[in-house]
Amino acid sequence: MAEFLTALSNAGNFTRDDFALVYRAKNKDATESSCRFVLQKLLDSGSIARVGRNNYCVNDKTSRKYTHEYSDLATSVAGKIRETYPELDFRIFELVQLNEFVNHQIAHNAVFIFVEGDLGEYVFDTLKEEYAGHILLNPNADMYHQYWADDMLVIKKLITEAPKGTDEFWHTDLEKMLVDIVSDKLLRSCVNQGEYKTIFTQAFKDFYIDESQLFRYARRRNAKAKVLEQIDKSLLRTE
Repeated sequence: MAEFLTALSNAGNFTRDDFALVYRAKNKDATESSCRFVLQKLLDSGSIARVGRNNYCVNDKTSRKYTHEYSDLATSVAGKIRETYPELDFRIFELVQLNEFVNHQIAHNAVFIFVEGDLGEYVFDTLKEEYAGHILLNPNADMYHQYWADDMLVIKKLITEAPKGTDEFWHTDLEKMLVDIVSDKLLRSCVNQGEYKTIFTQAFKDFYIDESQLFRYARRRNAKAKVLEQIDKSLLRTE
């Protein structure tokens, strides 16, 4: 198996068909079902990681899947939204997610709720009584900083085709976070620009990044050049 994983690792990222081709080269009588079984077994064991839709890589043990333990506030808000609007598509990002990547830790949290279409007003109406004085609807940067309070809730419009979270659809995974912090005017005003190099360096060093998803969403936000600029500044790649 070690020799087989080495062959896959040398191939870089691979699809299910690529996996089957390499596996059959080592196991002549392997069926399609056995290939699928072995692939799933390796995924379950962590030997192989999923880095995109039908896109995998061998786990080199230095990178890992990104997860974030959301605050009680963010989890409570997500639960209330799901209970009231079970079909609604939304994402939640909180500023303290950045603490894993920045030099200067963020002590005061804010929860950003990105809501599909023009439905943000309905979510605002649902939450405003419980969180009166701590909730804003589509504020610009000046308004946000004028009325800011610790644990502020901020409702914004969700960009179509925004990546879904891996564990829960409403989570913000790294691909969305990295694009948003360089393209969203409000988030840009909340993040020290001097931290960007550290954020991108640590994200790519420590975690699996689905680059196809990253750049697809960046293009959707007209931010591919900004993302590439940050990656280049982090000395990670040139493109």
